[in-house]
Amino acid sequence: MSRGVAWFAVLTAFVTGCAGYHLGPVTKTSFHSIAVPMFRNDTLRPQLEAQISNAIIRRIQQDGSVQIQPQSRADVILDGTIFRYQRIALRSLETDTGIPREFRIAITVRVEARDRRTGETVLRSTEVEGTSDVFIGEDQTSAEMQALPLVADDIARRVAGLLLESW
Repeated sequence: MSRGVAWFAVLTAFVTGCAGYHLGPVTKTSFHSIAVPMFRNDTLRPQLEAQISNAIIRRIQQDGSVQIQPQSRADVILDGTIFRYQRIALRSLETDTGIPREFRIAITVRVEARDRRTGETVLRSTEVEGTSDVFIGEDQTSAEMQALPLVADDIARRVAGLLLESW
């Protein structure tokens, strides 16, 4: 008899433990599509807008809970401005403190999202910073160029989290 009670307890725990489980995205957004126009670049660093805008589009597509649409058909429009680009020295050579060997690239964007039909704010103006650390070999420019996609992806992860996660 105790063996039957034990199996019943295990079966009950299993069934009730999975009661809240469901397939599909956990996001409950009030919109089903979003447009991500090219961000505006107010920094002196060229071509950041394409990298960051495309990274955000890729991240939203990977999530799969909303579709990317053109502005004329999207429920929500995400507007963004890149307004800060920083190169922060983290480590220098022992023999010459003026030459950094490691630095951090930090890019800050301001994003906001609004419902295209009603004009209602979905995401109020928010600053988001993405970073990546870079070791400089012989060429600082090449090292920096390799870090930019990582910074763009960091920004995209944070922006997608603000838009799509309902925690």
